Amino acid sequence: MPTSLSTDRNLTQPLLLLAGFALLIGISVGTLWLVDRATDDARSVAHTLRVQDMMSNVLLNMRRAEAGQRGYLFTNAARYLDDYNEAGPQAEEQLRLLREQTADNPTRKSEIDLIERTMNQKFAEMDQTIELAKAGRIEDARSVVLGDTGRTFMNNLRQQIEKLIDDEGRLLTERSQASQRTNRLLLILTILGAALVVVVGGIAVLLMRRNIAQREAARQELAVINANLERIVEFRTADLVEANEEIQRFAYIVSHDLRSPLVNIMGFTSELEALRKDIFEEIGKLRAQLDELNAHAAAQAVPVETLGKDFDEALGFIKTSIAKMDRLINAVLKLSREGRRRFNPETIDMNGMLGSIGQTVAHRAAEQGAEVTIGDLPPLESDTLAIEQIFSNLIDNALKYSRADEPNRIAVTGHANSAYVSFDVTDHGRGIDPHDHQRVFELFRRSGVQDRPGEGIGLAHVRALVRRMGGTLKLKSELGKGSTFTVTLPRRWTENTRSVA
Repeated sequence: MPTSLSTDRNLTQPLLLLAGFALLIGISVGTLWLVDRATDDARSVAHTLRVQDMMSNVLLNMRRAEAGQRGYLFTNAARYLDDYNEAGPQAEEQLRLLREQTADNPTRKSEIDLIERTMNQKFAEMDQTIELAKAGRIEDARSVVLGDTGRTFMNNLRQQIEKLIDDEGRLLTERSQASQRTNRLLLILTILGAALVVVVGGIAVLLMRRNIAQREAARQELAVINANLERIVEFRTADLVEANEEIQRFAYIVSHDLRSPLVNIMGFTSELEALRKDIFEEIGKLRAQLDELNAHAAAQAVPVETLGKDFDEALGFIKTSIAKMDRLINAVLKLSREGRRRFNPETIDMNGMLGSIGQTVAHRAAEQGAEVTIGDLPPLESDTLAIEQIFSNLIDNALKYSRADEPNRIAVTGHANSAYVSFDVTDHGRGIDPHDHQRVFELFRRSGVQDRPGEGIGLAHVRALVRRMGGTLKLKSELGKGSTFTVTLPRRWTENTRSVA
């Protein structure tokens, strides 16, 4: 049942959006149609106004021509003929344009034909009077003008044109009303479209919120799954930790058991030394007696001092080997204890800690002509003792492997991001061959000429501590160009912290 409801919800959302977009498309199409119709209405209104204007111009030019005719007849001044000669062609041109504008209206065509005939009759009457005047027959021309023929033509022409203007006026009113209706419909449709956009937007917001709520629920469900996975990982990690502790206990037991016979050997060696003293005292006494008995035999014997020297040399080798084995076993025991020690995280002022380490090695650095500088280091939350051991070992190694031909310069710098802190310990010492970069981190392994004291456990101890604290230790070095050890650690160490590598 929940699956069915989820499916219905998944179908409802696209259907609602599809319906909303369909309505928007419909409104957009309707709006375009109304805009086009409004444009046509506006064009029709403008056309009607042009037709009225042309009709008025025809009548105006006829009156100009008539005024020019009468002015010439009564004054006999040729300048009045200029108005007459200009008005006539202009009236004919306006009438031609009027025909073009109303070519699609058969009724207007017959009405314009009637106006044209009346205009020709009027022009014929005016041309007759002007020709009579030019011929010197002024009185005959005036008689024609004073008659009713020209007046009748002009009144007919005026009535015909005014009738067309009135008809166009009625048409203009109809078209203006149609344009207003179209504009009202366009306004209504625009308002409806805007309202629909708001509604669709509201629906989209609601659907978005619902999707966000669904995603949040899914995220919470995923968080529960992740929590379960984390518990599983914790169980597996606990198993690994237990196995690691078992290995550490084994190393501790083995180291402890190995050390016991060494202590016995050292004790017996001391007894041998005491016994050797007694034996050689007795041998000395017996040798004196033998010298008296057999001078020849005494002359061929090996001096007692030579035997003692050989005996001392053998015992020295034994003691040196035993001391070395004791140091190595102590180192293994130390590593084992460190592996079993529980970390106690606390906020560490790295500037203060590294400053203290620098002061500790200051006298030794001064003797070598070395310089130790500490940059502005970011703090971190971790085990203080472990961090101190890490950087003490790295700085001690940097001083130990200085070069005689160049003063060593040791610098500690650091930077941090949201999760990790990185520290670089850089020196200008003898450097490490790239082939030995992994070797130097192995227990009891060293690189280069073995002319410095040490057992090869420092870097192994440092790497073990860094890894246990969830960090990484990297080396960048070349022979004769110094070394840079980069320590990357979590800004905040917890029991569940894992290595970044």
